[in-house]
Amino acid sequence: MIQLNLIAYIQQSNEVGVLGNGMVGLFVDGWFPSEERPVMMIPLFTMAWSLFTLVCPILLLISGKYTHLVPWFLLASILLLGFALFSTMSHRRVLILHRGVHLIGLLIITGLILTFIDSVSSWIPLGIAWIQFSLTYHIANRTSAGFGVQFRHEWNPKAILEISPVQRNQWHILNTRASNGLMAILRKKDTIGAMYCTFEEDGCWLHLDVFCKDFFDLNGILIEEE
Repeated sequence: MIQLNLIAYIQQSNEVGVLGNGMVGLFVDGWFPSEERPVMMIPLFTMAWSLFTLVCPILLLISGKYTHLVPWFLLASILLLGFALFSTMSHRRVLILHRGVHLIGLLIITGLILTFIDSVSSWIPLGIAWIQFSLTYHIANRTSAGFGVQFRHEWNPKAILEISPVQRNQWHILNTRASNGLMAILRKKDTIGAMYCTFEEDGCWLHLDVFCKDFFDLNGILIEEE
């Protein structure tokens, strides 16, 4: 049975800086917010430095001076943005399923290869680095706003994970036993989700992390709750 805790809902919504557009989900018996608003200082600070390393190559290429430093600035940009993405993913494990993250991975590899090829214009890897910056910022910005649902449920590590028949066709179970790795994933239009367990001093917790903009109903998602 769904129990709306309006005070808790407002408090959590205020933590993520929005009300109605950020953390979308109902408070259901046995489910608790996984964490407070993600601390995005490291990704944002890293991306700020990457802006400097992205602007410098433009100035050097326009001036025609010290152009031999351009590949090294580009290398620094690619690595800084990669670290920013990795830090962002540490807050939301579900991002490993995000197509934007996959695209950024391809851009990183392509940029690293093209940067030190003399026959390739430096403007090409520079453009790739700017695309990488835009995608990384888009993902980090949504993560900092608490986009989607992050809840946890006290879990018996000996129990077998079973999704309710209503949502079973949307979820793909990878591992029915409690594991720190991905146990189930959800992928549909504009929505990705992941389930995994963490083992803490107060017991085992099953985490549900859904990255979406639409309302997500937690009620009865597990068979044990029905």
